[in-house]
Amino acid sequence: MNLTDASCRVAFAALIHDLGKLAQRADAPRQSRFPQNLLAGNFQTYCPFQEAGGYFTHHHAAYTAMAFDELEDLWPEALRGDMFPFASRTKGENKTDSLVNAAAAHHKPETFLQWAVASADRIASGFEREEFEEYNKVKDETETGRNHFQARLLPLFENLNRAIGEKKTDWAFRQPLVPLSPHGIFPLKREICEPDNDEKAREEYESLWSEFKSGLEKIPAAHSRSWPLWLDHFDSLWLSITHSVPSATAFKVKPDVSLYDHSKATAALAVTLWRWALAKGATGEEVIKALKSRNDYDEQKFLLVQGDFFGIQEFIFAEGGGTNRQAAKILRGRSFQVALFTELAALRLLELLELPPTSQVLNAAGKFLIVAPNIPETIEILKRAREEFNAWFLGHTFGLAGLGLAWLPASANDFCRRQGQGHAFAGLIKNLFEGLEKAKYQRYNLVQAESAVMEADFKLGVCAWHGRLPADPGPENDEPSCALSRDQIMMGLNLTKFNRLLVLREGASEDLKGDEVSELSMFGYRVGFTKEETVSGRFSTLAASGALRRCWDLSLPEDFEAPLWHGYARRYINAYVPKYIKEDQVMAGTVKTLDHLAEVDREIDENGKNCGITALTILKGDVDDLGLIFQKMLNDQTGGQKPSFAKWAGLSRQVNAFFAIYLPALCARKFPNAYTVFAGGDDFFLIGPWRSVQSLAWDMAQNFNRYVASNPQIHFSAGMVLKKPGAPVAALAEEAEKALKQAKEKPGKNAFCLFEAVESCNKWPDLEEMEEALAELAAKYDLSTGFIYKLLGLLEMSLEAERKPEAALWRSRLAYDTARHLERRRRKERGGGPSRQEAQAEIVGQLGQKGLAELKKAFRIPLFNYLYRHRQ
Repeated sequence: MNLTDASCRVAFAALIHDLGKLAQRADAPRQSRFPQNLLAGNFQTYCPFQEAGGYFTHHHAAYTAMAFDELEDLWPEALRGDMFPFASRTKGENKTDSLVNAAAAHHKPETFLQWAVASADRIASGFEREEFEEYNKVKDETETGRNHFQARLLPLFENLNRAIGEKKTDWAFRQPLVPLSPHGIFPLKREICEPDNDEKAREEYESLWSEFKSGLEKIPAAHSRSWPLWLDHFDSLWLSITHSVPSATAFKVKPDVSLYDHSKATAALAVTLWRWALAKGATGEEVIKALKSRNDYDEQKFLLVQGDFFGIQEFIFAEGGGTNRQAAKILRGRSFQVALFTELAALRLLELLELPPTSQVLNAAGKFLIVAPNIPETIEILKRAREEFNAWFLGHTFGLAGLGLAWLPASANDFCRRQGQGHAFAGLIKNLFEGLEKAKYQRYNLVQAESAVMEADFKLGVCAWHGRLPADPGPENDEPSCALSRDQIMMGLNLTKFNRLLVLREGASEDLKGDEVSELSMFGYRVGFTKEETVSGRFSTLAASGALRRCWDLSLPEDFEAPLWHGYARRYINAYVPKYIKEDQVMAGTVKTLDHLAEVDREIDENGKNCGITALTILKGDVDDLGLIFQKMLNDQTGGQKPSFAKWAGLSRQVNAFFAIYLPALCARKFPNAYTVFAGGDDFFLIGPWRSVQSLAWDMAQNFNRYVASNPQIHFSAGMVLKKPGAPVAALAEEAEKALKQAKEKPGKNAFCLFEAVESCNKWPDLEEMEEALAELAAKYDLSTGFIYKLLGLLEMSLEAERKPEAALWRSRLAYDTARHLERRRRKERGGGPSRQEAQAEIVGQLGQKGLAELKKAFRIPLFNYLYRHRQ
């Protein structure tokens, strides 16, 4: 018995249990090769019948069975041969326990496998028993008054973080029904994207159904011989198609959970229910009765396993050993490795636990969450894996970075609302994160080690690229180095050349060139880069043999509208980097250096001379109070946002999407010189031309507000610092972190810090307007650089005026300095134009009242920007 393949089959059945919702809304039977009377028979088999009203409910279940048969040729073998734990046609087993029945019978379950999927469906939604019974009787209709054809997904962000007890009924935004793309993740006004008639609504679903079928055909046929490999691809396709499809459209619900997030949670829970029962030898009538009655809902069958990469900043920004060569590649490679290590650690756990890819519910920003069966074997495997991870990181980073593991048992009731008791899920998540924090402070278990001092061999010197790690006797180089740094350089180079990453079992990389594959084995895997067109054919043998464990699409969005599905599982662990364009024949396609980027914002003055400073801006930011936002959602016991496992997972995924999906496209299209060090989860770190990055920060703030459906309670803060190219990256990161901390000290946050001044993100247009006004005044009245520098001194005086009475003289000083400047100008030019009194009133009014008095310390920003733009 191959337990991994069997678990993948159960996961697949649960993942597509609501496939019929997509097929029904697209009117798929009209295009089907099967007769219509087959669908009528499916109603009898899969749909609950209400005697009182004389009608079937939840028609989508019948459509799931029909769609499964329609697409059978595009699945891996799902009916014949070894189908454990499902029935096989070729073995003459009872077809009642077929995979398709497990998927379609979730509203009318009979067998244990069907009950595993049905129970997971209910647990993922957080239903109480009585609540689900009512849900199972009603016809389709949402709280928004739209039926299952017309209803569009409500954005989770729109009503998030409102005061508990405050109920909002005027949802203004909807998610457009389009495949996943950088623009497709943004909500739109309801009147734009929610159809008011069934015909138009069906047309949108028909287009989506067509995309789904053609997407299935893009998965390499050779990969269907490996259930884990194929299911990983399918999971990405399912996300692309159903990320904006509402999951529930009955029982007067708010359609605010996507079909993807619901089905992904259902798959993880269903596999766990089956595996727990299998380990206990309990798959007969008794366990069916227990699931049906919920008598076992207090039994802790689930184990939530969370991993977290710690020491991210120290790892990425570690200083070199005296050389700046390869600095950009190393920075890119280190950032990539953070995400890669967590992905590979999660994969290692999945394979050790013999779980499918869908049991990994979350993975972003160095963190992952896996749902596993709570059995003794699982705990033992996790303990051994933790030792394995500790040994790897101690051996290769000497404890400078590592991966924390924590796990927590849970019962079905921990995911569900209980009658009169509120919701236990908030407490479950709180305890899980507390366990992870504890694991961080117990990293490496050094207290129990024989010695906390590690032996290190420095006979070959220190790695030139990492000033604290010992060099090793690897390939001969001009500089002493270690394998970890050499891999970082290799990855930093190949990320800009290739768009596919192969994850191979150790020893199976002979088909890749040495400069395209990792030198280090990471938890038993090596990774190699390759081009899109070579994957399906060249590596089909590796896929068939099982040596190819994963194949990931790392390609960046081509534009805002292009779908992100290209036939392979996607991982958003690549980041945008500026490249020379095709017009540059010599450098075309190569990555721009930081020295080049520092020159980009220099300008040509009216005399044809270069002006402006050569500098970079480092931008670091993250979403404000995200933990509190999640906590409010989880603790909301009102009729507002009811928490659930699927909703929590969906919110985590959507926060990550803005930074991992949209931001790379924004950089590529509008800010091509912005270098993304990392972006994902809820934070970001970018480097680029000093003035352009300021504009990027404001653009991001505007678009993030649009992404969260204009919810004023959700925003981010950012710190920005200017530096010359060549400054140590570690120092840049430290200063950017300090600036970010200053920004977050502003009441209400939603702020940025620049030139040691903190201002609300909403005030950025006022600062840009002031800078333009300053430039116009300088041109109109020939304001000297010295005059502008005096404004900085007057600004310091004005800021002290409240505690130093003599500082209030700044107004008189401004009037005096302005008068002297205008008098010298009058004597020099003796031209026309405004009178001296009019000119003085204009300068003092703009720079004194609007600048010094109103903008206060934030006036430093337009002042410094003007000075830096015009410096010769």
